[in-house]
Amino acid sequence: MARILISLVLAASLLPGTVAADERPAKGKLLVATEVIHGDLFTRTVVLLLHYDASGAVGLVINRPTDVHPQELLADDEEIAAYDGTLYWGGPVDMNSVRAVLRSATPPPNAEPVVGTVYLLPYADALAEVSVGTSQLRFFIGMASWAPGQLNHELVRGSWVVVPATDERIFAQDPRLLWQRLAPHEVFRAASGGAGGDLSPIAGSSDR
Repeated sequence: MARILISLVLAASLLPGTVAADERPAKGKLLVATEVIHGDLFTRTVVLLLHYDASGAVGLVINRPTDVHPQELLADDEEIAAYDGTLYWGGPVDMNSVRAVLRSATPPPNAEPVVGTVYLLPYADALAEVSVGTSQLRFFIGMASWAPGQLNHELVRGSWVVVPATDERIFAQDPRLLWQRLAPHEVFRAASGGAGGDLSPIAGSSDR
């Protein structure tokens, strides 16, 4: 246990001085999984960071749309029936919660800035925005989270590549192909088993 704690502390102290500013994790950045990540849970995922500091990190997996319409889980909210998209799997933590990400030039009062014109919106407030459709509003069930120092340790280990987030990337027309677009060429080949590897989206739940 002591060895693990020392490793996390070293990772936290080494990371800021060993990577360029654009490659450092921060709110509004994207984490792109590398071949180091095994198991179905985070393999080939792209995570939008919503929070990152000494207390830990929180994000949403943005490239895993499900086949579930929000109304199937949120039938008590009549407004959600007008939404024309599906729920996204945001991560394995806090699976009883739903979060919304909105793209808007004029965000609602309770919207929290993430990057560019992208905002995190409380679910209750998002219900008033469902008419804008999936190109501007997406709902996520669950989230991804890291304990203090954990994400830094994973970055030092090479589990993630940090890339800038843009409105277009977050609201990609085909989110299932986002990982293939963002992963460095060598990571893509290694994770897919070479040019002939299976490139279909990974589903299910296992270890990170």
